[in-house]
Amino acid sequence: MKFRLELEEGSSKADCMVGQMKRGRSEIAGNAGNDVWNDFVPDGETGAWHWWDGEKLSPVGFGEWDRAGRVATFEDKPGFYKVDAGQSLYMGAARGRTGYFDFKTFIQDRTTLKIIQEINWSMRIDVPTPGTGGNFWWSFSDQK
Repeated sequence: MKFRLELEEGSSKADCMVGQMKRGRSEIAGNAGNDVWNDFVPDGETGAWHWWDGEKLSPVGFGEWDRAGRVATFEDKPGFYKVDAGQSLYMGAARGRTGYFDFKTFIQDRTTLKIIQEINWSMRIDVPTPGTGGNFWWSFSDQK
């Protein structure tokens, strides 16, 4: 997913923070390990989970600002790293295998921490038998 942020006239990139929350289950080869979140949690590295914290970009969100500091782009990718060919993949609801993995991507006022803008979106990746095809679903919902 790619996101583009354009600041309003009179706003500064130092005034805002950009981040994402996640809820769901992620499995590789049928093993979820600790990758189950029943409630929304920060989607990023501990201590640096905002994609933009008002001062610097984190490695999470793969973001960049234009030269004028008015437009930022971010990209989010499923977190399947070092997956061997032939391993099953699942990214969906925390319980059961019929729901979606949910995200809340937001822009936050750096001073008040109030959410200024939020996009709620969902996706599901379900490849039970690699090499025979699989299913990938995504949807946007409840945009604010």
